[in-house]
Amino acid sequence: MARPQANDYHDKRAHIIDVATHLFAQNGFHATSVTDIATACSTSKSRLYHYFSSKEQVLYEILLGHAQNLSQTLLPILADEDLSAADKLEKFATHLLLKNLKFRANHKLILGEMEALSPKQRDEVASLLRRPIEALYGALAEINPNLKREKAMQFPVAMMFIGMINWTHTWFSEEGEISPDIFAKLLCNIYINGLSEASLT
Repeated sequence: MARPQANDYHDKRAHIIDVATHLFAQNGFHATSVTDIATACSTSKSRLYHYFSSKEQVLYEILLGHAQNLSQTLLPILADEDLSAADKLEKFATHLLLKNLKFRANHKLILGEMEALSPKQRDEVASLLRRPIEALYGALAEINPNLKREKAMQFPVAMMFIGMINWTHTWFSEEGEISPDIFAKLLCNIYINGLSEASLT
């Protein structure tokens, strides 16, 4: 008969994930051992295996959870028919920036440690990350209708936009003189005003 889970089982798993996230981000996935995680969690290595089958499983759940968080946050913005294309981009940029700042360690791992996952796990996380990217195509095509014809340009143009946001976690400070929403507005103004005149052929 299987041993029943303790009442705090899920809380302890969440704590391990949180600790591992910051260790992986600080030291790198490969340089962080299961023992390192266990020590930081004030538990034993064998106890850790009660919650996760491997270090790779911990990383997978970190990246999967962050990808799900991003998808669930960003997709409704792009599906909102009450927003103009420009408003969708601005709201998308603001929320992506806020997520990247709030979850700096998770975002760093998404950008740098995907290759540590198994091919199946990597494909699952990448598929989730692609959904908001592909959902941008419609709003971008409203700004530049040429994108409806030049479909091969849709992904590069969307990634140019996301790329303007993705590395802000390395330098943007919430304590600085510019707020995230003002920065997102500035970013979108620069991007849209350039995109509206861009030739795609």
